[in-house]
Amino acid sequence: MRLIDREVLTVPKRPLSIDNKQLSSSVEKRVQESADAVINSNNLAKAFLEEREYAKALEHYKKALKINKEIAGEYNVFNAAIYSYIAQVYEEQGMYGNALELHQKALEIREKILGLNHPETATTYNNIASVYSHQGEYIKALEWYQKALEIREKIMGLDHPSTATTYNNIASVYSHQGEYIKTLEWYQKALVIREKVLGLGHPSTATTYNNIASVFDIQGNYSKALEWYQKALKIREKMLGLDHPNTATTYNNIAGAYYSQGNYYEALEWFQKALKINEKVLGLDHPSTATTYNNIALVHSSQGDYPKALELYQKALKINEKVLGLNHPDTASTYNNIAGVYSSQGDYLKALEWYQKALEINKGGLGFDHPSTVIIMDNMALVKDLLD
Repeated sequence: MRLIDREVLTVPKRPLSIDNKQLSSSVEKRVQESADAVINSNNLAKAFLEEREYAKALEHYKKALKINKEIAGEYNVFNAAIYSYIAQVYEEQGMYGNALELHQKALEIREKILGLNHPETATTYNNIASVYSHQGEYIKALEWYQKALEIREKIMGLDHPSTATTYNNIASVYSHQGEYIKTLEWYQKALVIREKVLGLGHPSTATTYNNIASVFDIQGNYSKALEWYQKALKIREKMLGLDHPNTATTYNNIAGAYYSQGNYYEALEWFQKALKINEKVLGLDHPSTATTYNNIALVHSSQGDYPKALELYQKALKINEKVLGLNHPDTASTYNNIAGVYSSQGDYLKALEWYQKALEINKGGLGFDHPSTVIIMDNMALVKDLLD
């Protein structure tokens, strides 16, 4: 339920390795046409990515990459940016090995052309760290975030928003590791910059309020969590509007805090507010809509309304399988949740069947040591004990 900052990759407007003054007019025209084709393909790919049309996004990114290689060769900054975008597509699909491979290609170019101390090199370090964090390799993630931070503090300064982003991301890793004192320390470092540089009403400041709230939420300090979630919500409703996905995220997080308190009525009310926005703005087939179906199903399951819970989990599953694919960690998570309902109903054989489906995905994509995989294996062990 926590909202983590996402890096925004910057793409040059034109391939950087071309000197048109040395070209004949006919060749220059071809280069310009090719460059325009690169830009067009890249823009189409970004649009498809926003719509979670991953196959089409990849198609257009690869087309842009092919054209640009023909124009400028392998080693230019534009190619590095496209590699980063393709890696982002793979990361959203849960294909972390593919994402790392592409980020490493981008890094090789950026280190060679821009140097070890360039902001875009730091961005690549950050993106590599993000993949390791998703894989549950938190020590590696921290190593790469620290490499990014060293550049950003040195080149951009201690008060730059990008430095704050790295503080935020380091905090998120410590949160995954359960080191909540360190988590709060790093979120506070990010908050000081954002309040000072961006202001008290900026959406990025709201993100940090949200993240601080999430720590109190995890620690069971729900009144404190709700206080910080409300600070985030006030900004988002004012600056982004009542129908913005980030506003929906805060509704979702407030609902989660009420759920953790056992206040299911309030939780459902806030989850429904989030769902209304997601269905309206993002659509019925969006992963965020699926997440909200999952959350509402969890409440119904906790209330003992298992048929309703299964109905909603199946709606979430249909989206995840269609949009994210059969091997995505979010798909595995929904399998795990469905298994939990069958277990609560005493149908342990069906529960094991669904846990096994979840385990197959996670052990292939995340590995046996990932926290999510460990949870599934623990759930399976409990069910097996009940069967014995």
